[in-house]
Amino acid sequence: MAPKTKNLIIYGDSSYAQMIAHYFQTDSHYEVVAYCVDEAYRSHDEIEGLPVIALEEIEKHFSPKEHHIFAAIGYKSVRTHKTLYEKIAKCSYPVASYISSQAIVDSTSTVGENCLILPAVILEPYTKIEANCYINSAAIVCHHSHIKAHSILAAGALIGGHSTVGESSLIGFSATVAELLELGDETLLGAGSLLLENAQAHTMYVGTPAKALRTHKETGILIVPENLK
Repeated sequence: MAPKTKNLIIYGDSSYAQMIAHYFQTDSHYEVVAYCVDEAYRSHDEIEGLPVIALEEIEKHFSPKEHHIFAAIGYKSVRTHKTLYEKIAKCSYPVASYISSQAIVDSTSTVGENCLILPAVILEPYTKIEANCYINSAAIVCHHSHIKAHSILAAGALIGGHSTVGESSLIGFSATVAELLELGDETLLGAGSLLLENAQAHTMYVGTPAKALRTHKETGILIVPENLK
C-alpha cells in the first residue's frame, strides 16, 4: 500500500462513492477521512466508520489547506455528473484525481482533475483526458485521442487513434469508436456498438455498425437500471 501523504474528502455517499473511496484508500497516497453531501440529501451519519458531513459545514471540520476533495458522482445523469463536479470545483479545496497503479498511462498523456482511471486502463501516447472524466476498467484510449470534460468510458470501451469524444458523452460497455472520428457533445454509444462515422451531438447510437437511434437534447444522457439492456 502506498504511504499516505495527503488527506481526502469524498463528495458523495452512494455505494459508487464507497467504491471510489476504496480505490483511493488502497491504491493511492490519499487517506480518506470523510464523506460529504449536500445537507438536503444527507441520509446517514457515517460510512464504514467515516463521518458523512454536510457540504455546507465541511470547512468547519476539515481545513482546505490540509485536505483535497473528489466528486464521486455516478452517471445515471451525465449532466448531474457535470454540475456536481462544478459545485465542488468552486470550493476552496484542491481537487484530486485517481490513477490506478494497474493502469498504463504514457508519460505524454495528460489527465485533468477529478478524473478516475481504473485498473487495466491504457492511455496511449499523446492522449488528453479533460477534467471530471471516468475511464473505467480495461478501457483503451488510443494515441492522439482527446476525451473532453465530464465524459465517461464504461469498462472495455475502445477509442481509436486521433478521435475526439465530445463533452459529457458516455461510451458504453465494450463499445468501439473507430479512429479519426469526431463525436459531438453528449454522444451516447450503446454497449457493444461499433461507431464508424462521426457522431452528432445529443444523439444515441447503437448497433454494429452503429446508427443514430434518438436524441436526448432536452434531458441529457440518462441511464437508469430499467434501461440497462
